[in-house]
Amino acid sequence: MHDQGVHLTVHTLPAGADSATTTTLALGQAATTPPTAVHRQVTGTAAVLLALLTSPRHALSTDTHSVGALVRLMLGATPAEVAPALTPAGAGHDHWTVVHGRHLPDGSSVDVAPARLAALSALLGTPYVHMDSAGLKALVPCAPDARPKVPAQAAGLGWVLGYSAPVAAPDLPCADAQAERALQRAVAAGTPAVVHTADPLTLQALVSPAEAHALARTRFAPLDRAGAPGAEVLLDTLRTWLTLHGSWDRTAAALRVHRNTVRHRLARLADLLDADLQDPGVRMELWFALQWHSP
Repeated sequence: MHDQGVHLTVHTLPAGADSATTTTLALGQAATTPPTAVHRQVTGTAAVLLALLTSPRHALSTDTHSVGALVRLMLGATPAEVAPALTPAGAGHDHWTVVHGRHLPDGSSVDVAPARLAALSALLGTPYVHMDSAGLKALVPCAPDARPKVPAQAAGLGWVLGYSAPVAAPDLPCADAQAERALQRAVAAGTPAVVHTADPLTLQALVSPAEAHALARTRFAPLDRAGAPGAEVLLDTLRTWLTLHGSWDRTAAALRVHRNTVRHRLARLADLLDADLQDPGVRMELWFALQWHSP
């Protein structure tokens, strides 16, 4: 906010998930010059550290129930059995959101210091945070229909986040995959965070875009030595042939070439890819690779 030569920046402090107060806490900074990126980052860090003082149980992980749950897990209990001990008492939270994070812009290793870990705990509103040089993972207790609250301060501290949908404890492995895919989409799109949406589960959704393109490049790499008429002509012929359910005549008509030209191109492609085009499984594999292929 700017008024009569004075710039005022206000940061609201994140409250813990079990906070009993409705009072809004804020950190304000007034200056006669606009805040720089360094100023914003320092102020954001200060806001997080102040939040630690207002939510000590989350930040310092002093809940003895967590220790008891860990002991039970080590002795063979399932996540579903110990999850109730990890949720805030009386909050009605019986679901979990999984969060994955990556520190940008350079993806360099992160110093796993207690203060940094505590700051992330305060930001995410949960003590259940694991951080290593590759990034972070967190478990946030929530209601079944909860929409994750993405902390604005995370981007200022260099974090990109991916959130899963709320799941019950037995479904945490699925949520872990959702959070990772959401993180990959956030990094690719250059956005601070992406929240998983309940899109229909498809094979396309199970494979990250980067991995899909890498698979397609690897699968079709032998076509680089195809010679005339070229790899793209062979792939276009294959795509048309698969779309028309393996019909030679209809493919020839669609491409405006002779039927024998279609046969010759596909025989050359099958030889280069070492693929049996009469095998339905091979056709399916090549079809998905074609969808992921980018010239």
